[in-house]
Amino acid sequence: MLFSRNSRGGSGTGRGAANGGMGRNRTNAGLGKGGLCICSSCGASVSHQRGTPCYNMRCPKCGAAMTRDGLMNQTQSTTNIQKPTVTKEECIGCGKCVSACPYNAISMTGGIAFIDHNKCVGCNKCIPVCPTGAIK
Repeated sequence: MLFSRNSRGGSGTGRGAANGGMGRNRTNAGLGKGGLCICSSCGASVSHQRGTPCYNMRCPKCGAAMTRDGLMNQTQSTTNIQKPTVTKEECIGCGKCVSACPYNAISMTGGIAFIDHNKCVGCNKCIPVCPTGAIK
C-alpha cells in the first residue's frame, strides 16, 4: 500500500518528517539525565546539551566551568575542597559574607557569621568581602 505525502504512515512522511522523523518526541531533545549543568562558582544553571560534557561549557554569568547537576557534591567530596572557616574573635557581624555567598551557606548566629559546610561548595566568594579577614 502506498501513502500520500500528507498521510500519517510510512517512512519520511507525516508530522515531523522534516526533522528526522522525530515528530512529537522532540520536546526534550538535548537533555540528558538530570537535564542541567550547574556553575560551581555562582550557582547559575543551564540546560544540559547531550554530547557536550558540562565541564566543557562555561557559565554565562561568571565564565567558570560548569558541573553536571547532582555530581557537584560527589565531586567535591572526593577532591577534598578546602572550605572557608570563620574566626569568631575577628568577625564583626557586618553580614557582607552572607550577601556574597551564592549558595546561602552563611548565616548570622548571635552576631557572628556561621558557615554551613553541608551547603558550602568552597567557592570562597566570602573571603575577599570580609573587611576584617575573619574568613579564611
